[in-house]
Amino acid sequence: MRIFILTASILCVLSGCIFVPKEVHYFDEQCQTTKRKHVLSQEEMGYLGGCSDKACAALMAGAGLVSAASLVVSGTIVLTHNTLTWLEQRGDCEPS
Repeated sequence: MRIFILTASILCVLSGCIFVPKEVHYFDEQCQTTKRKHVLSQEEMGYLGGCSDKACAALMAGAGLVSAASLVVSGTIVLTHNTLTWLEQRGDCEPS
């Protein structure tokens, strides 16, 4: 029963947002270069107002699944991109 309540709580919290990868540029002072990396950003989904009973439950469940799927896909994109960028730039600058 505790697992069900925990899962339902997490889905309710996540159901209002989706996750998207965004590119961020920053200045590396050691190498004196501008670098880039990807980070996860939260975006709000549309408002789920005006529903009732089973229809509302189905919409919330669907929104929770979309939110979880966007987290997995976007997280994989961010992790892969940042790893490849790190491998490319690994030998570019030697620390002083």
